[in-house]
Formats: sequence, structure tokens, C-alpha cells
Amino acid sequence: MKQINLLPWREARRKGQQRRFAMFAAGWTLSALAIVLGGYLYIGELIDAQQKRNTYLQEQIASLDKSIASIKELKKEKQQLMARMEVIGELQSSRTAVVHMLDELARVIPAGVYFTAMKQRGTVLEIEGVAQSNANVSDLMRQLDGAEWVADPRLEVIESKDERSSDRSSRFVLRVSHVTAHDENKVEAG
Repeated sequence: MKQINLLPWREARRKGQQRRFAMFAAGWTLSALAIVLGGYLYIGELIDAQQKRNTYLQEQIASLDKSIASIKELKKEKQQLMARMEVIGELQSSRTAVVHMLDELARVIPAGVYFTAMKQRGTVLEIEGVAQSNANVSDLMRQLDGAEWVADPRLEVIESKDERSSDRSSRFVLRVSHVTAHDENKVEAG
């Protein structure tokens, strides 16, 4: 029997298999590298897009912060204007309170009583005057106690001029509080 040498054929087959394996491995390696490179580029693009979004959002936040600051400034100005309007409103409404108070004083003053001076300190009015008798001062106090636009009459000083003469006139100092602008609305509503 003849012997057949199969070594060259096996050798050739082994080399072919090694070449195919090398090609297959190189193909898979190139495919893996392409996938990794594609993933890297894709992720890089996603990061760039997110950074652009973040930059846009930061710009918008800065713009809104400026708007918020201007709104706070406007609110502050509004509060100042409201305070001014409130003061003007109080002055406007208290303007009539003084007229009502003086009118009330003119109506309640009894005969024989004369005012010589009036001084106002806040809501307190100090009245100096002369009365023909102490009874006239008492009358004035009763009238002031029942008045709408003045309150809390207090007699501070009463002095007789000269007890020996027939003129029994007395000098007096009287303090009353007048109704303020806030109380005026209550009086008008009541």
C-alpha cells in the first residue's frame, strides 16, 4: 500500500484556517473599534448639545435674575408711592377735621366766654381764654364734653383776676383732643 503524506494538505488547511481566523479577528476588531469610535463621537455630540443647553439656560437665568431685581425695585417704588398716597390721603381727610373742630368750638362756646389764644400740639389743642365767671367755664366744659369733633376736655388752669373788684372774670387754660382723620369717618358714618 502506498502511503499518502497528508501533512502538506493539513498544513495548507491550517494556514487557511489561521488566515480566516486572523481576518475574522481583524474584522471584529475593526467593527469593535468603529462601534467604540461611533459611541465616543455620539456621546461627545450629546455632551456638546447639553453644554449648549446649559449655556442657554444660564443666560436665561441671568436675564430672569435681572427681571426679578427690576421687579423688586418696582415693588419697592410701589410701596413708597403707596406710603406717600396714604400720607396724602390722611392729610386730605384731616383737612376737614380741623374745620369741623373749629366750627364745633364756635357752636359750643357759651355767652360770656372768650378765647384769647389757641395752640395745637399733635391732636391736643390748648385753649386760653377769659370767662365772666367760673360757671361759664363749667358750661363750656359740659358743652365740649358732648361735642362730636372734640374729646377729653381738661381744665389746666383757672385764675380770677381781682377778687376785690366787681369784675369777677377768670382767665383759664383748657386742653381738648380733636378727632383725627381716622375717627372722622366713624363720626360721619355714625
